[in-house]
Amino acid sequence: MSSELRVDKIIPTTGVPTGGGGGIVQTTVGRLNSHVADTTSGSYMASGLITTMTPRFSNSKFFVQMNGGRIKARSGSGINVKMYVSINGGSYAPSYSGNRGESFYYSSSGEIQVPLSFTDLYTPSVAITSTIAFQPYWRSFNGGNNSFNISDSNSYGEVVMTVMEVSV
Repeated sequence: MSSELRVDKIIPTTGVPTGGGGGIVQTTVGRLNSHVADTTSGSYMASGLITTMTPRFSNSKFFVQMNGGRIKARSGSGINVKMYVSINGGSYAPSYSGNRGESFYYSSSGEIQVPLSFTDLYTPSVAITSTIAFQPYWRSFNGGNNSFNISDSNSYGEVVMTVMEVSV
């Protein structure tokens, strides 16, 4: 009796496809259910939502997706959300220069609450030898008493951040 095994590709336990990169190696998820206090501060502040992983490869890229929750903006003001990263246990710093990120401005009267949405593919400029952590920072602009996340007893304010290590 004979056996035959035919396959197009073998994916090893490391998660990297045979013959090239681009595979999802691992995924981590962070959640934030708590209300992040209203503020008029124009400086970027930590949100408290941190997702950390120990990459399997030192040259990986990271796909970051954050959705849900509710940012709140009052009349004539807005909110900026920018991703910060800590590499190898270092201090948090913006993951990119410039004004990329989530920005929301409300021009009507009263206030509005909308879901948060952020997606980015982050390519570190240095090798990662231990850990990488992502945390959104946020600020209010034009003096509004705004919030990064509004939460209530029904958990309508849950922000979910997913980080995927992508092999190159």
